[in-house]
Amino acid sequence: MRFALLLLLLSGCSRDDQPVTLGGRTMGTTWSLRVDGGAGSISQKEIQQQLDNWESIISHWRPDSAISRFNASSSIDWVAVPAELVEVVELAQQIGGATDHALDITLAPLIDLWGFGATGRRDTAPTEAEIAGAKLKCGWQHLHTRHDPPALRKGIPGLQINVSAVAEGWAMDHLAQHLKTTGINRFLLEIGGEVLARGEWRVGIQTPAAPPGESAQTLLLKDQAITTSGVYRQHFFAEGKEYAHVLDPRTGSPIEHSLASVSVIHPSASQADGFDTALLILGPKEGRQLAEKLGLHVVWFEREK
Repeated sequence: MRFALLLLLLSGCSRDDQPVTLGGRTMGTTWSLRVDGGAGSISQKEIQQQLDNWESIISHWRPDSAISRFNASSSIDWVAVPAELVEVVELAQQIGGATDHALDITLAPLIDLWGFGATGRRDTAPTEAEIAGAKLKCGWQHLHTRHDPPALRKGIPGLQINVSAVAEGWAMDHLAQHLKTTGINRFLLEIGGEVLARGEWRVGIQTPAAPPGESAQTLLLKDQAITTSGVYRQHFFAEGKEYAHVLDPRTGSPIEHSLASVSVIHPSASQADGFDTALLILGPKEGRQLAEKLGLHVVWFEREK
């Protein structure tokens, strides 16, 4: 349901040490790591291998991934999956429960129907009947998890999942834990524009639809993540109307309110990554009410009129 939309300006750290930068590609986007004072024993190859392994589990774009194999099954029995996939699913379900299920990872049939999934783009909007049919294959309550041994189970045969709303944040949190075990405690990690800082770093939030590098404001992150969900880069036009890639599970259709993007600042990249999508779906009124209730630090951008 979501593509990386946090815009960023990675600015220098506050110490005199020259940071070491590593990077590569993952999950259809890029990753980078800036380590203050040297990367120690961590190599680009080691990080890339870990990200490649996770991508082979949670990427809905890869037909051979664990999540794609689960989606392809019509069985309503338990399906063995890697423990990492169970963990990601339970993370998303937890955030869904906290947001009145504005975040629902079972919307994959609707995402594909609207042309925002792995099945390919479209240039016309689906019919009401098509939307209603796809909605019958969705529903967070039909997805079940098991830990020992790790497995997922569908309550209805056509259920499919898409965990892209939390995947990058989850990966960053796990990489951060690994870096800490190697003695690296001050770094700035980025995947697809989502950012996780350990130590103090300054980052900039780009104005929606502005050229890369043009930031609206600069923030000081200290042991925090900032992630963004927005509507201004993934969309299509049909019969004079714009359709955003972010779908509301209540309607089965793209959101239509005034928000252009939502950025969440949180100690956990996983939590920020999921909540930014949920708040964007809920919109300016319900989203702000929920953010206040949950005590979330949020940056909101409205669409230009």
